[in-house]
Amino acid sequence: MKKSKVLAMALGLAMGVSASTALAAEAQDGAALSETAFNDVPQGHWAYSALEVLSKDGVLEGYPDGSFKGDETMTRYEMAQIIANAYKGGSFADDALIDGVRQELSSELKTLKKVEKQVKKNTAAINKMQNFVDKLEIGGFGQVRYENNGDRGYDNQNANDRYYLSLITKYKVNDDWKVCTEWEINHNYGNYRTFDRATNNKAGTVGEAKNPYYVGGGRADSKFYPRLWIEGNVNKKLSMEMGRKWRGLGFQVMAFGEETDGVTLNYKLNDSDLTATAFYWKPDKKTVNQMAVYGTGIKGTVGHGTQLQAHYLRANVAQDGSTTVGYDEYYNFDPVKWGCGNQMVAFSMLQNFAPNLFLWADYSRTNADEQNNATSIKVSYKWSDLNTPGSFHLYGKWHNYKDNGRWLGDTADSLWLDGSTGWTFGGKYVFAKNVEGELCYGWAKATNSQVAGEDSYTRRIVRGQLDFHF
Repeated sequence: MKKSKVLAMALGLAMGVSASTALAAEAQDGAALSETAFNDVPQGHWAYSALEVLSKDGVLEGYPDGSFKGDETMTRYEMAQIIANAYKGGSFADDALIDGVRQELSSELKTLKKVEKQVKKNTAAINKMQNFVDKLEIGGFGQVRYENNGDRGYDNQNANDRYYLSLITKYKVNDDWKVCTEWEINHNYGNYRTFDRATNNKAGTVGEAKNPYYVGGGRADSKFYPRLWIEGNVNKKLSMEMGRKWRGLGFQVMAFGEETDGVTLNYKLNDSDLTATAFYWKPDKKTVNQMAVYGTGIKGTVGHGTQLQAHYLRANVAQDGSTTVGYDEYYNFDPVKWGCGNQMVAFSMLQNFAPNLFLWADYSRTNADEQNNATSIKVSYKWSDLNTPGSFHLYGKWHNYKDNGRWLGDTADSLWLDGSTGWTFGGKYVFAKNVEGELCYGWAKATNSQVAGEDSYTRRIVRGQLDFHF
């Protein structure tokens, strides 16, 4: 018998018995091995030939009673005895045999080395990509919206359709810092309106306008807004964000809400969420991009179910309204004077005063000579959860926004502007995971200084929108 065959049989057996009796098979009928071999292995057994060879070469020995006991578990001692017998027989120590095997398998070994090298290369590339993906966060939402202000019926340009996309990325530089971007696409379709100014395409003058209220931006207002900022932790208590981003104050973003260049510092005052903040912001909006706002504040949970924000702001403008802060791109780039003072205080509260009931209250006051405060009170029921289809959120709101009572307030996505007082009722509903709809109806008294003999009117609005979050 060739030693290569003996070697293969011994290795095969060693591998088989190491898995206990999992590979054992039932004996078949037939004569057993000779008395010098194993008396409990029938001749028709699948391992008969191998056992006979290994027995003759002295690699395997039976028990004193002449049996092999192939269904029994092998001990480490028995394994060591088999290997020792194989070495004594030269089955493992034959250099010529090893060289022959090496030569015979040389091409396969080379191929295996190439495969191993490629596997390592691919593994490194996969790990690198996985590391990048683990550091990158991507989120945002797309929105379709329709709103109508057609209560006056002077023309057919009362509707505003909007198609909007916000894509936010955050890349983790290390455990403390991130580089962030936002890509915002905002398409508005309709005519530009405000409470105090309107464009009448037929008459060509502001004073003859018949529909002087806001219904959204024109096609020229379809904008693309790229933003970039960094955010992170300076130490365990101090964090900061710096760059161009959208920033707001208050739970209803009533007092201030605008895209700005600037920096914000936040300092933790306790182990929960009570935080002191300081900031310097420069609005990017063309009508006010020559002014800067800076201030300080405090925010956090102050009691059971009660969150508060309080801020003090100053602006680099004159208090009397004589400072030019930008240019109006809709009206021949006329200079825009700032008439909302140069100081403001803003307070905001969100309180869970009963199960599933929440009170929102915002108030701001400036040092303008008149019309210098703004108030918004909102009561809501439940919260909508984007992960829970069927969840909903209902709300009712009263607002009183005087002409000079706040600075660049977001006004619930421009639903209500300065110089108006009224009510809004609406709700949100999650139709499917990450798909949320909102419908609201509101009315407000507003003033119009551009139409002679008309000091005020009631503006009514219906708005519906569908958001797709990702």
